[in-house]
Amino acid sequence: MSQSWSHKAEDDVKWNRVSSAGNYIYGTDGGIYALDVTTGKLLWKRDDLKKVADSSVEEVPGTPVIFVAQTEGAIMTKAKLSAINQQSGETVWSSEQLRGSVVDLIPDYQHNAMIMVINGMLENKFGIYLESFELPTGKLRWEVPLGDKADLYTAENSGRFMPKMDLSGHATPIIDGHHLYLPYAGLHKFDLETGKLVWKQKFDVTEKAYKKTNASPMVVGNLVYTSAKGKILAFDKSSGKPKWSSQDYGAAIPEMIHAEGVIYGRMGGTFASSGAKGFELKKPLGVVALDAGSGQMKWRFDDAKEGITNFHYDKSSNLILLADSKKLFGLSLNGSGNDVKAAFQVPLEFKFKQSKGKAIAKGMGKFAMGGLAAVAKKDKSLDDPPISMIGRPDGTVVVRGSNHLLKFDPRTRKTIYANEFRAPGASNWQKFNTIAAFAMTYATSTARAASSYAGTYENTWANHDRQNSIQSLFTNMQKRYKASMAGDDFAYILSDIENEDGKGPGILGVNLDSGEIEKDALIKDREPLFAVDEVTGMLIRTHKGKSEITGHKL
Repeated sequence: MSQSWSHKAEDDVKWNRVSSAGNYIYGTDGGIYALDVTTGKLLWKRDDLKKVADSSVEEVPGTPVIFVAQTEGAIMTKAKLSAINQQSGETVWSSEQLRGSVVDLIPDYQHNAMIMVINGMLENKFGIYLESFELPTGKLRWEVPLGDKADLYTAENSGRFMPKMDLSGHATPIIDGHHLYLPYAGLHKFDLETGKLVWKQKFDVTEKAYKKTNASPMVVGNLVYTSAKGKILAFDKSSGKPKWSSQDYGAAIPEMIHAEGVIYGRMGGTFASSGAKGFELKKPLGVVALDAGSGQMKWRFDDAKEGITNFHYDKSSNLILLADSKKLFGLSLNGSGNDVKAAFQVPLEFKFKQSKGKAIAKGMGKFAMGGLAAVAKKDKSLDDPPISMIGRPDGTVVVRGSNHLLKFDPRTRKTIYANEFRAPGASNWQKFNTIAAFAMTYATSTARAASSYAGTYENTWANHDRQNSIQSLFTNMQKRYKASMAGDDFAYILSDIENEDGKGPGILGVNLDSGEIEKDALIKDREPLFAVDEVTGMLIRTHKGKSEITGHKL
């Protein structure tokens, strides 16, 4: 692994990330800094932003800024939110002191605004409220209380001793036209132009110990659908009047789609634990199909075993694809009752791959997903059920576990490749892989969605002379999005590897089209702090116990 550049931080690095604009941003107790990912050149530093936690820095796809929240005084009493130019590091605008802590950020692309969800004081009442700001200027458009209590979760990358709480465990809010649907404490509908509450339905939505167990609301015709605690519910879009509620299908309905008058909900899955920050499989596992108008069950598939991916609707074949720990299923949409037939079932069998001609796992043979448990039955952290399914531009799908990749063509019903990569022995590496597997689906959809909004933002921001200094960033971001769409052809997997640099934990770049390892890098650190820029193929490492940062071309 060749080193491209080296940078000496002024203090120990506490967190790092690669931004959508292609900058490597890191934080220390002394400030926030940005480097060029390919050269390591210091782009900017903000030593006035001291001791800012990772969880207090947010980026919204499609916007040319990052948002930095600073809490002052006692916990959740006052906070300041600044919009920082990703290219120059300059403050575009700062909010007045918020009366609480920011617990969610929602981009309102249509109105070129940012909605901040705040846990704090409004009108002498403590609770969650919303503020809508103009993105270019920071001007307050409206503010309104949610009016109902919502469960808070430990934020991602939150500190251990003073954890930050937010709404990350809830389903993602959606915007339909000029209206916002919030799934935090039931379902609340707000007018985005005025902030007025249109209607609300209050009900318990969370399994408090687990995150993202519900699907985002979905608007189809005159109805809006949501899920909560194993049920799917439908409401009249205009009045909010309940139309129907399904039976209880278990621990979670984290995903829904609509096709040809039917609502399909995924039952169960692997969920992050709010407390222990681990992952746990919740059952039952399968898919339920309901008539969209009446809620009557058409069929139910619950034969998935010890794991389940998100499902993928293949319109050309009129099938729903999903995988469990042993098989990939193609479910016919024309089933009925509890005896839905699978159009096909493909066994999942994997071969260990090699890195540059050298075996990364010798004498291990073949295992299905979850087969690592056969090697280490006492260590459940080594189980590797499938986690995500990603649709590819050529009509194929890629199924991913923490250390597995499989590519399948639903038209020919043939597996193109099925590869396994040996997991590093340290459990924290396995956690990184699990997070990366979840992130693949999110990153693919988010990058494409953000790209479609960038032009709208560019036009609107250009009308504000005070922000003209950031217009050059849009050119870079457009190039970045195009490169991202062309460069999302790799999965980066942590593994035990052996190459010319030695043997130990490292990272593999696997081509999603061929399944072949085309990039690798030996890291060795048992508690690594690193980031991968998938667009440029750069690995940026922070060396343990040091303030040295190095960039490597994979």
